[in-house]
Amino acid sequence: MTRVQTLSHNRLERATRFLQAIQERVKNDNGTRAAFKRALSGETYHLRKVYPFVLPYLEGISEWQQDIWIFVACLSVYHDQDVEPDPSNFAKSCRELQDSAEPSKGPEKRFKSLLEADLDYIQYPITALVRQMKSKSDKKISVHYPALIADLFLWNHPNQIVQDRWARTFWKISSSESGEKKEVDDAVSEAIDEVETDR
Repeated sequence: MTRVQTLSHNRLERATRFLQAIQERVKNDNGTRAAFKRALSGETYHLRKVYPFVLPYLEGISEWQQDIWIFVACLSVYHDQDVEPDPSNFAKSCRELQDSAEPSKGPEKRFKSLLEADLDYIQYPITALVRQMKSKSDKKISVHYPALIADLFLWNHPNQIVQDRWARTFWKISSSESGEKKEVDDAVSEAIDEVETDR
């Protein structure tokens, strides 16, 4: 396993442990679950209410990255899942939503807007899509939240590798698995180097 694969794997493992710990802390606590739901608004007052539950697990993570972890933790509490989701990217969940919404093009329009959004404004379109997924009572649509954390970490990459991968997944354009994997590994390596340079 290369250094990049190891770091990426470690990040996914940490994200998984983090989200499991959050789920355990809020289990059977409707008041705290409601606080996480309100925090999805992005308002500072509501976000401060969830800090005691999330910040103890985010030691050593920079503040801008903490925002991603907290946002995804709020999503995972809002749209919790009984089954282990397929370890794929968020676009697969969006595709399932679109397929279940025929003949509506609403999810596809939201997904297109998501691909154009800057990281600073990405919470609203993702939240709107997750709300639609949660509302689908006839079909359970799951989200792999650890992968979402990893993808959002790379969202502002200059080559837009995450947006490209998500677009290919959503519109089912296949690419060479090894080529895509190398591209992702290169981007993760660059992002890690950038983060280490910032410290």
